Amino acid sequence: MKRIGRQIVLLCSGFLGLALGAFPTSVQIGGLFMRYSDQEYSAFRFAIYLHNTNPNTTEAPFNLVPHVDNIETANSFAVTNAFCSQYSRGVFAIFGMYDKRSVHTLTSFCGALHISLITPSFPTEGESQFVLQLRPSLRGALLSLLDHYEWTKFVFLYDTDRGEFNSFTVPENATPTWL
Repeated sequence: MKRIGRQIVLLCSGFLGLALGAFPTSVQIGGLFMRYSDQEYSAFRFAIYLHNTNPNTTEAPFNLVPHVDNIETANSFAVTNAFCSQYSRGVFAIFGMYDKRSVHTLTSFCGALHISLITPSFPTEGESQFVLQLRPSLRGALLSLLDHYEWTKFVFLYDTDRGEFNSFTVPENATPTWL
């Protein structure tokens, strides 16, 4: 009886050791930032610092090891090269900025290689399984507002590519005044 009890304890402790040993103590995370985007890069570094210095091991059971590349997002070769560099380092996810010239390159690589792209950039046109967008799309809210108040004429002010993209999704029966 003692022998069976010892074997069960030994077996359970072996499984516990395997389970605890299976979780890494550090996780590689990538960062792709446009040159001269100091605010985004500083926020990324600060978030990594807060996570890694958190004394509560249940909230932060591993350290994040960042791998950062500064790129020109208009250059598709530079975007591809930076993504391949991140992938070769074994990153689990990439926090990155993109513009409308590089969005399709990044989302297709993430989908093909099953790497999550976490981005505060404008939402993409279609849904992508491996892209986590921190900004919601405004298209649904704009269309709901127009429908609710039955507006046929309105003014839509924008100053970014994101606003221009939203301006093309208004109902055809509305007559927008563009500025």
